[in-house]
Amino acid sequence: MKTEERNLTYKARKEILSTYKCYDLLKKYNVPGHIIQHSETVCRVALFLSYELNKNGEKLDIQLINAAALLHDITKFEDLKTHKDHAKTGKILLENLGFSRIGEIVGEHINLQDKRGIKTISEAEIINYSDKRVMHTEVVTLPERFKDLRERYGLNKKTLNKRTVKRINELELKIYELEKKIFSKLDFKAEELLYFLEKTSCLSTQGKPVEM
Repeated sequence: MKTEERNLTYKARKEILSTYKCYDLLKKYNVPGHIIQHSETVCRVALFLSYELNKNGEKLDIQLINAAALLHDITKFEDLKTHKDHAKTGKILLENLGFSRIGEIVGEHINLQDKRGIKTISEAEIINYSDKRVMHTEVVTLPERFKDLRERYGLNKKTLNKRTVKRINELELKIYELEKKIFSKLDFKAEELLYFLEKTSCLSTQGKPVEM
């Protein structure tokens, strides 16, 4: 093996975070229980979709998805107080800890970089979509999730900032496009996700994502 290839392999191994190490980080940064529970459900959805997509020819990194799902809201609780973008602060934190690839995915869990024209599905797309399918700790459909967003931000109120309305509407269009892309490569429909998810457990008996 060449020196350059050896260095890349070492870097990749260094970035791998086990499930237990992820929980250590969540504890270290004082992530509250309700956010951890939300992240566990996102992880469950993300792992299930990834396994099914890989069966159909995708090459998603399961370990990377497991870690990114568990850590995607690692700075959210603190950022609720400071009104910062927790996707950006989470990315920075993880990069500073030496987990740049995980940080990149976390940085896109709210807004994805434009991937139109790219046929393969990325780990960032899986985390982004899975997060949109989970409301608190419940797996829901996109219509249910965006109904909640509209109610939460009062999109029916005339006094609402037009930029906020535009941003949520644009997000909704993008996530429906992503859903179409993902499920075009699966053998079941988006609205059937919860049914198949309940039939196939991606969780251990303790309720935590399995050690990959």
